[in-house]
Amino acid sequence: MNLSFKDFRFIIEAIEHQINAYQERLQVIEDIEEDEDEAADLGNDIKFLELLLADMKKSLDRNTSVKPLSSDEVFSPDRNDNSSEYAKEELSFQELMKLTLNLSLSERLFLVEAITSSVRQEVTIGQ
Repeated sequence: MNLSFKDFRFIIEAIEHQINAYQERLQVIEDIEEDEDEAADLGNDIKFLELLLADMKKSLDRNTSVKPLSSDEVFSPDRNDNSSEYAKEELSFQELMKLTLNLSLSERLFLVEAITSSVRQEVTIGQ
């Protein structure tokens, strides 16, 4: 199964939410003797989810670590679209969009996340 950046983020948030729900329930039943089995099950489930969460975060980091592209890679002369001529010129929106299509979907989603975060940061600083 090939998950996108957004898929990983959604699953990670769901796991974190479930861990919190289990921890809240565990606090409620922790001191009640008749719920010892449920408490043990919740404790085991929490440990399992924490391990799963750590694994998902590692996978997300691995899948979103995008190696920087040099202009030679982005504007390689072996492409038939003459994109190498743009290496030293300002790119139009259409040209930039065409170049981003060379990235994988997860790399493009990662780029969107980075741009969105930088814009939010700039807006927050400006307020």
